[in-house]
Amino acid sequence: MVAVAMVSYADFSEKSLVFCRWLAIIAGIAAPISTAVTSVACAAMLVAWLASGEAICSLKISAGQPAGKMILVFYSWLLIGAFYADTSWPDKIDTLLSWKKLAYTFILFGLFYQAHWQRLFVKSYLTIMAIAALVAGLLWLADITIKPDNGPGIFMTSYVSQSMAFVAATICGIFLLKEPLSTKYKGFVGLAIALFVFNIFFVSEARSGYIAFPFAVVFAAGCAYGYKKLPQIFLMIAGIIFLALLASPTLQQRLEKGMAEKANYQTSEEMTSIGLRVVYAQNSIELIKKNPIWGYGTSSFKSTYSPYVAKKYSDWRGNSATDPHNQYLFVWLENGLLGLILFFAYIVAAIRQGVAHQPYGAIAASVLVAVCVSSLFSSHFKTFPEGHLLAFFVGILLVHRNPDTSFQKCT
Repeated sequence: MVAVAMVSYADFSEKSLVFCRWLAIIAGIAAPISTAVTSVACAAMLVAWLASGEAICSLKISAGQPAGKMILVFYSWLLIGAFYADTSWPDKIDTLLSWKKLAYTFILFGLFYQAHWQRLFVKSYLTIMAIAALVAGLLWLADITIKPDNGPGIFMTSYVSQSMAFVAATICGIFLLKEPLSTKYKGFVGLAIALFVFNIFFVSEARSGYIAFPFAVVFAAGCAYGYKKLPQIFLMIAGIIFLALLASPTLQQRLEKGMAEKANYQTSEEMTSIGLRVVYAQNSIELIKKNPIWGYGTSSFKSTYSPYVAKKYSDWRGNSATDPHNQYLFVWLENGLLGLILFFAYIVAAIRQGVAHQPYGAIAASVLVAVCVSSLFSSHFKTFPEGHLLAFFVGILLVHRNPDTSFQKCT
């Protein structure tokens, strides 16, 4: 009877982990598309993970990874920072929870060490995004607006999340083209990449995508085809961007608008996207200089920044803010130089680990590079769509089975 019960629970545990992994794949794909689907999938994933009885085992695997160790160290410093921040505990908890995407990444390290699950995620993501890119392109051509705050062709959470989703999909396509696929399948992947590029530069208004694309694609192509081919890769990317600059009215308008906003932010009577970022950066740097080593504590940005600018300005530049739209300035202001160093240490550890694990870890590293670049102008590690997209790409694809036979394995 006991043996039957043990077999029955082992079967339940295995099915729970399979269900958990499928939910993680769904959450990763849905991240830029639907906050509701992503939230439900994440909650169900955690329940299935805990119900499997393998949570401790998987956490041990996660803690053994270089990137996993750095997540623990960085999050520990965030927690320490909460104790010296001059804010309420609800504010501290809210800020700590805004970093929960790193916790998802850490958990997934212990669940996705098998290549067939990673392959399934990449192919599923690419297929869904190819369909999404086709739909977006058709909506754009038909001049159909789905969301009032976005232009034609944008149907995901925002034009930024849609653009970053297609940057990640382009990276997947680059690595899949290197695989021993049939001519027909490679043709599908090539067409999908063309659709992604069209959406990034013609449909989307996201400057984040414009900037992230060349850095991420050069990094990905270098990993996939070798850095000796960097001159050819640079020429190819330069050619794509040059053609987009000549042919895309959307790209031209967004760049012209951005340059005008940057030039006129000091005299503009209205708040602008670029002007706001410049003001945030200037004042954040001034505050950082006053307390560069330790920062003001986790959750302190609003309580530190808002009164500071309120005394300096009487127009929109004096408005309260919760984020400087620069991930690195945010970390430095709240958690000091030590916090920034630990944050960079996690990024470096993850990229190094990814590059060493071809092809799936390199895909994760390339998506991380894309978000690192876009986070110079936004806090994409913490925003819901981009933060979850990154968390699941890195969590699912970064870890690989150690050739050492002692590599621990959960069901």
